[in-house]
Amino acid sequence: MDRVAVAWRNGGGITREIFVHPPGADNYRWRLSIADVSEDGPFSAFPGYRRMITVLTGVGMRLTVDGAEHDIGPLEPFAFDGDAQTTCTLLGGPITDLNLIVRTGDRGAVRVVDVTEPLTVTGPAGIVVVRGTATVDGHPLRSPDAALVDRATDATLQPHGATSVALIDLPA
Repeated sequence: MDRVAVAWRNGGGITREIFVHPPGADNYRWRLSIADVSEDGPFSAFPGYRRMITVLTGVGMRLTVDGAEHDIGPLEPFAFDGDAQTTCTLLGGPITDLNLIVRTGDRGAVRVVDVTEPLTVTGPAGIVVVRGTATVDGHPLRSPDAALVDRATDATLQPHGATSVALIDLPA
């Protein structure tokens, strides 16, 4: 899946946008992206937004958010204020992480689930395959492919073998 590479606000790397709403907006309502983190350092500030980060690959990271330390392991979503002073220390080498950023006050959440049976996903929602393969309404997906479920529809997620997905609740 081709994704647009976007420079981090602090210039320390890039993230690849999966979905942004509205499309192409700098002042978006929400954005879902994947970033490769290869070294320790500060996070960019996102005033007026809430962030949810989930380590997809690698051992994990320690986030220091406004002075409080939080160890984040693989597939453990963690939410924090986008305006918080945040730094990252990698716990065992490079990681890849999934980022959901939503305007403060808007609904948004990430949960990672193992799927063995067909699952109906009600929109508005995002689906990111984090391990394994699946189809969503007949469209094949493999890690880290994604699908967007419109707010007016449901989608059927069919796993193929052992599959883990990130289910993302999005603002209406």
